[in-house]
Amino acid sequence: MPKPKIPLTKKRLSLTSNLIPLWVYTGGPMQRPELPYDYVLARQGIVKRFESSFVSVDYLLVPVSQNLIGLQLEWYRLQPLRFKLPKIPGCLLRDVLNDARRDMSLEFAYHFRYNPEPPGRWTVTRPENYYEQSRTGLGYFYKPDGVILELHSHNTMPAYFSPRDNRDELGGRLYGVIGHLERSNPELALRLGMFGHWLYNVPGRAIFDDVGPFIEVELGGEAEAEAGWVSFDEAAPDNAGNFLTNLFRRRR
Repeated sequence: MPKPKIPLTKKRLSLTSNLIPLWVYTGGPMQRPELPYDYVLARQGIVKRFESSFVSVDYLLVPVSQNLIGLQLEWYRLQPLRFKLPKIPGCLLRDVLNDARRDMSLEFAYHFRYNPEPPGRWTVTRPENYYEQSRTGLGYFYKPDGVILELHSHNTMPAYFSPRDNRDELGGRLYGVIGHLERSNPELALRLGMFGHWLYNVPGRAIFDDVGPFIEVELGGEAEAEAGWVSFDEAAPDNAGNFLTNLFRRRR
């Protein structure tokens, strides 16, 4: 008697119940991740799907050029980055700039939080124990609650993410850096942290209603290759299918 065939569509591959799910995609709709992230093996490669209360995105983590014969894989339609909250007022970004300029010998960190209680309000704070001479960071185990965007200053240096930042910024939130604060138009760089991976070159206007007087810098190399599609929706649409509206791709 022949053995029954196991359907492969959205099959979860897991050795133990405590592993992050890995799905084999052979077509059809898929629900968003129940955990903060999961993985999908599709025709184009391994996709990391990230889902939180404030942002959602699919990221092609490992491209695969060869056809994996026998798995019947289909192309998985990637969801662009969607910011689900009202945009951060640009005046708060300018407040951060003015504060960081008070002492250009130090780097400072700033935490942006959103209070959903009506009418909804953004706040930004500077943790006093966060800065050190010429560098910031308390490491991976420093996990402030409720932070949507964690941003730090680079005084007169360019806006970029250092190897130390890569070691520290391993959470699931937005990260930013501002640099060349001595200039009339300082630099701004943003990325989304996805628990060990990053989506680089997130446009400021995707999360701020105004980024003046900053100039946004695009990071090259690996960071540039990881830039993805971004939605400019003010908040999450009621219909999940509307995420393809008002999109643009960062030009390089």
